[in-house]
Amino acid sequence: MIKPQYVLPGLLSLGALLSLAPSASAQCVVADVAIQAAIHGGENPAQQSNDVVIDAPQQCVGNTSVHSSRQVQVGGTGEVRQVRQSRHQISSQSSGARNPVTGPTVAVPVGVQVDVYNPADRLRAP
Repeated sequence: MIKPQYVLPGLLSLGALLSLAPSASAQCVVADVAIQAAIHGGENPAQQSNDVVIDAPQQCVGNTSVHSSRQVQVGGTGEVRQVRQSRHQISSQSSGARNPVTGPTVAVPVGVQVDVYNPADRLRAP
């Protein structure tokens, strides 16, 4: 077995070959997943809001932001209010790539809102 430090003269080592190859880069990606669920016996539907703000440069390379959350209300006959605010602020990473990706940030916001009326909650003692 030849040890890496004993490379024959005139031949390039694997590290030298890799340094000649162009480096890879990828677009910035933001994923935001929110679940808001209310199972209650209130007279009015649940008030659910999910506000997602994404601040990213027009040409963004090499960065990722991911956030997930859940808000769950089970039971009761009163007012249900679920409010969520999420802000992603990312910047482009410096890239030594010769042909960097030039597309916009890939944004994947997923918001699930469920409101289930449960009349059995009205039968429970106060």
